[in-house]
Amino acid sequence: MTAGDSWFVEWAPPKTAKVLLVCLPHAGSGAHQFRKWQELMGPEVAVLAVQLPGRENRWRQPPATDAEEVVGQLAPALSARLDLPYVVFGHSMGALLGYELARTLGSRHGQWPARFVASACRAPHRQGEDAGSAELSDGQLVAELIRRGVVPEYVARDDRLVRLVVRPLRGDLAICDTYVHTAGELLPCPLSAWRGRDDTGVTRQHIQEWGGYSAAGTTVRTFDGGHLYHLANSQEVTDGLRRLVTCMEEEK
Repeated sequence: MTAGDSWFVEWAPPKTAKVLLVCLPHAGSGAHQFRKWQELMGPEVAVLAVQLPGRENRWRQPPATDAEEVVGQLAPALSARLDLPYVVFGHSMGALLGYELARTLGSRHGQWPARFVASACRAPHRQGEDAGSAELSDGQLVAELIRRGVVPEYVARDDRLVRLVVRPLRGDLAICDTYVHTAGELLPCPLSAWRGRDDTGVTRQHIQEWGGYSAAGTTVRTFDGGHLYHLANSQEVTDGLRRLVTCMEEEK
């Protein structure tokens, strides 16, 4: 495995794929949440999940704490793999990183995505506020994120799970807390902004603000569920993604 390969996880991508779906996970989580998406997406889509350091198969590596650092390494690694049109799906923190990844691939490598999907994430200009998470103990941090619907409740009942979640989570929260948006070229591709109906931390107004980041139009959609709706409703979410890809193919 090369250094570039360590950023990605995939599950027998179909040779018939016409589009690459690049998926970035939410804070404290890893690539394997997207494992069943490959089967659900069907034979025309290859799912490529981004694996940040400090979790799952990259557990021994220190977690990243800076968005610019992550994108600076991730963008060239992904650029070298892009032999198909690609769509970026990012959930929560993953949407923030996915937005910067798309901008970097487009502006520096001439490889703009065909579509960007921002899921359960406030627009970039609403990011970068220190939430004070660094002062919380591990137990307090997990309890607070459970309250917000960001972490499943069962985590708090297992000390081992708390340790597994908190280590990458603190790095990921630092990424969000220190993020500074720099104005630049709008994404030239269509943008979709999605959320869960019961997600009080990311409202419909929040995702509507993504409309200012695409020159090709933005659509908004609400799914049943909370902040982690994409895990509870994976069939509905992948159906929606597949329809976006199908429309993209028909527009060629």
